[in-house]
Amino acid sequence: MNHPFALRRKLSLAATVLSALVLLSNLASATYHGQNGRVAFVANLSGTFQLYTINSDGSDMFQVTNLPPTDNSLWFPDYSPDGRRILFSHDMTGAFELYAINADGTGLTQLTADNGFNIFAHWSPDGSRIVFSSDLGRGVVQIVTMNADGSDRRNLTNNFWDNYQPEYTADGKHIIFASQMGGLVSALWVINTDGAHKKQLTAPPLEAGGADASPDGKQMVFYTQQNTARPTSVWIANIDGSRLKRLTRPQDLVALAPTFSPDGTKIAFQGGSKSTSNAVNVYTMNTDGSNVERIATDVMLPGWCNEGNCLAPDWGAKPQ
Repeated sequence: MNHPFALRRKLSLAATVLSALVLLSNLASATYHGQNGRVAFVANLSGTFQLYTINSDGSDMFQVTNLPPTDNSLWFPDYSPDGRRILFSHDMTGAFELYAINADGTGLTQLTADNGFNIFAHWSPDGSRIVFSSDLGRGVVQIVTMNADGSDRRNLTNNFWDNYQPEYTADGKHIIFASQMGGLVSALWVINTDGAHKKQLTAPPLEAGGADASPDGKQMVFYTQQNTARPTSVWIANIDGSRLKRLTRPQDLVALAPTFSPDGTKIAFQGGSKSTSNAVNVYTMNTDGSNVERIATDVMLPGWCNEGNCLAPDWGAKPQ
């Protein structure tokens, strides 16, 4: 499995070619406290990518979308805190815009229409705002927030480095994101929701990205070797970056895009064997790395996951 950050100069948008984009990696979506619901992911089961959900035991796979054919896997779905809506990115207009849809496939709504590159979107814990990455029309990916209806757009970062994969912490007061600030390959950072008090959480040689905060706000899961071609692993740490622990090893699984279950006891992630060609599956495991179970098998057709950023699972809460 190749690593997902080779996207620079690779994606054509309708009006312009984003020649300065960094190859963006998988996002591990925000997880909010609740009873465990279904797992959302993107898959190519019919010659094009669509959005699917599945029970955490691997039963009852459901196709949520029936959108125009695309070879773009960069949807990065995110369940709303109440488990009723799914946020995602799509290029059906020729640009990467943000959309939301009911989990039953109804109520598709377009949230952005700026003909740009909008991706890695996540709801705030109260569902009132959305944080995402956008190229701001300059080819450099920055962190942006807006109201859940697309209004009141605010830029939180504005620098020369690519900033990506943002998500709110459980208390809604901070945003964790990955960045190449300072010329690093990748590191995790945290900022206030107004963009103030930026702080680095991980340091070299750890190349960290794709963080997901636990529902209780105490821990985060993420993966390493971001922005490189080396096999990836899932790690867990305290929310401040301390007490690092590796949960998977590449010799067993090339694992990335981890996301906590809403009850905080499990982790879903994307994985594949280093020895198989483009075989990508959805797995779950305990938060200590034990009891790894495959819940969706070979959900990519051969040759459709060359970039590695395919499934990006997100575990939603059971709707109440």
